[in-house]
Parts: sequence; C-alpha cells; structure tokens
Amino acid sequence: MSYFTDEQAREIWKARWRGETVQSLVGKYGENQFRLYEVWEEKKNEGTRLIAYEEFKRENPEIAALTNPIAHIPRRKVISFPKDNGQLGLFA
Repeated sequence: MSYFTDEQAREIWKARWRGETVQSLVGKYGENQFRLYEVWEEKKNEGTRLIAYEEFKRENPEIAALTNPIAHIPRRKVISFPKDNGQLGLFA
C-alpha cells in the first residue's frame, strides 16, 4: 500500500466535494478505502484540503458555495458495559 501524492490528494478532496462515492474512488485509484480517509481526516497530505478548496472555488464556484470544506470527523459509537458481571449477573 502506498500513500497518495499531494496532487492526488487534492483531486480526492475535489471528488468528495463533487459527490463522488468512496467506491468509485477506490476503483479509480486502486487503493484501500482507508487510504482515502487518511486524506480526508488529514492524517496524511496535510495542507492539501485548503489548496484543493481554493482550486475548487475557481473550477466550480456554484458548487463550492454550497460546500463545507472541513476535514472528515469520524463518528464512532462507543459501547460501554455495566460495571457488574454483565450477563452473568442475570443468573444470580
């Protein structure tokens, strides 16, 4: 697995704002979907989001006006278990 270049990362950002699906980008770049999220969470290729947004505003001003250019924020559901014995407490 390789990382994206800064040019590819800018294209990935613009594709996201145009509404392309993750699966279409996986097919286009032949990379794992988690590599795309590394770009969108700015774990890799830092700074490409702002450059891509400036380019996107010039290329597609009508779409850019409706676009939220923030980085992807993962929404993870945290499951916590009770402090007692869990299911074993049901049998007591």
